[in-house]
Amino acid sequence: MAADRHIIKGIYAITPEEADSKVLVEKVENCIRGGANLIQYRAKQLSEDLKYIQAEYLKKLCDKHNTPLIINDDVELCLHLNAFGVHLGAKDDNLTTARKLLGPDKIIGISCYNDWKRVEKAVDGKADYIALGACFPSLTKPAAPQVKLQMIAEIIKKYRIPVVAVGGIDLKNVDLLIQQGVECVALINSLFNEKNIETVTQKFSQLFIKN
Repeated sequence: MAADRHIIKGIYAITPEEADSKVLVEKVENCIRGGANLIQYRAKQLSEDLKYIQAEYLKKLCDKHNTPLIINDDVELCLHLNAFGVHLGAKDDNLTTARKLLGPDKIIGISCYNDWKRVEKAVDGKADYIALGACFPSLTKPAAPQVKLQMIAEIIKKYRIPVVAVGGIDLKNVDLLIQQGVECVALINSLFNEKNIETVTQKFSQLFIKN
């Protein structure tokens, strides 16, 4: 049985660095209520103990709402939770190792930035989706290389693999990505920095329902 790639659509909410677990869970639940299709737990600055605690809270929340939970950069945590899958960046576990550990049923996503070679390697290695970006200047990763919209369009046309656009995406520029054929966008600040997370998530979600 292969992993279900068809779920990689619409709004892919990536958690911010938030030490207050209660606040984090409330924010994520608001995203889910607003229509987020996937949640990625990303915590680069928290202790391992707190990461495990928060991830378990989020797994229960996502199970309650039947929303897939992806774990950033931690295959062991993904296995521990029996999460939906894992997302790997340039410095994370490689795809082959992750697939051996996780088996065929888990989703594995790969950050490809603006690098054609990484895209080809991810496709050849049978990744379940690739992330391209930063699409626009990003607050989360100010130094991240930017990917040209034309490259995104070319990759979507060339490969049969879900593409997740990431980096600096907001309600003012998301249409530029949709015009290139993007069906899934990963968002952090454009959701979690807003006062009404549920409403903003709904606004993004409606754009993808129309397309």
